[in-house]
Amino acid sequence: MSDINTSKVDGNTVSASEFNQLAEIDNLISTSGQTPSTTNLEQQAIASARYSSAGNFFTDSGTANAYVLSPVSPFKSPVSSTAGEGYYNGMVIRFRAGNANSGASTVNVNNAGSKSLVKSDGSTALTTGDIPANTEVEFVYNGTNFVQSLGKVPATTTNQGVSYLNNPIKIVNDGSSPSDTVGFIGGTFITSSGSVVLLSTITKKIQASGAWIAGTGQNGLDSGARTASTFYRTYVIQNNTTLAYDILFSTSATSPTVPSGYTNLGIIDYAFIRVNGSNNIATAKWDVNDKRLVLGAGESIQVFSGVATGAGNTTILNTTETLEFVVRIYLATASAGGSDITVYGSEHASGDFNDCISVGTNNGLQAMGGGSVYTTDGKIYWKNFSTAGGVSNQTCKIKSIKIRS
Repeated sequence: MSDINTSKVDGNTVSASEFNQLAEIDNLISTSGQTPSTTNLEQQAIASARYSSAGNFFTDSGTANAYVLSPVSPFKSPVSSTAGEGYYNGMVIRFRAGNANSGASTVNVNNAGSKSLVKSDGSTALTTGDIPANTEVEFVYNGTNFVQSLGKVPATTTNQGVSYLNNPIKIVNDGSSPSDTVGFIGGTFITSSGSVVLLSTITKKIQASGAWIAGTGQNGLDSGARTASTFYRTYVIQNNTTLAYDILFSTSATSPTVPSGYTNLGIIDYAFIRVNGSNNIATAKWDVNDKRLVLGAGESIQVFSGVATGAGNTTILNTTETLEFVVRIYLATASAGGSDITVYGSEHASGDFNDCISVGTNNGLQAMGGGSVYTTDGKIYWKNFSTAGGVSNQTCKIKSIKIRS
């Protein structure tokens, strides 16, 4: 009679432990898609290689924002709903998403339970487009959530490799209501804390009345009403509950009034929005690469017009940022005579003609000029050195503003 702790394998007597080991090897080989063989001695190595290369790939059968994963045959899932076989820290999952996500999303692997899918910072919920349809994605479990693998963000039309980190938000006059609405073409935004977020395409009003309202096409001004000849700054904010991003306008360059339940993520520094003297949003082009606002045809910022005082200044923006103003100057006299005026910024020397924009007449009746003015206080300064000839008109206008910080 055979010992209960031994068995016969191919006519040979083996112990129970050896028999279990052989059975485990057969299982490994079988579940890797091979038929166990007594002649092919490479099957165990092949099985191990297949598991290490494809064992973390799953099939998605879920819906948008709720991904349901099953192991790809013949591989077995490393987790299940069985006690003791749950998720483990460092677990990697890869899958080809059947549906694009439209917001915060979850995943359930082999019925082991639903877990949140989050951005690479480990806690921020996914936003629209983070998982494109029919695209392979990868996440790693951190003990709480499945975290999007850094450097393996899927490519889309707005998110391709390095472009994901450098696809700034574009700003346009809204075509349907350009006098009161600004359009933001979705892109990436680096928050004041250094995180990268993706703002979806949205339009917001600088309203003539009413309060700020969440969502596209709604009021965007933090408080008060739209005011003529005023600059507004632009902020990205986030809902603390839904984590949705939105836009906020404010006259303040540092301290906007943030709606209750929202967090200020930071200022879009190049997004100067100007309301002109007619109380309409000025036609303009926002150059996101040069961080410059260029006013459109027929639009300009009047610094002074008529006859400027002997010396003076005017505030263009209430800010201490380093700015560059591009200005145009015109000077006319009533009769022949030498007259001149200079325009400069806080970084210029008012008495140095080489450091200022100067326009003068020398027994002529008119002169024109222009150039760049550099300032750190948001002001433009001017000074008359001579008004001989009877000045009839001195005009200075701004055509563009650039952030230099």
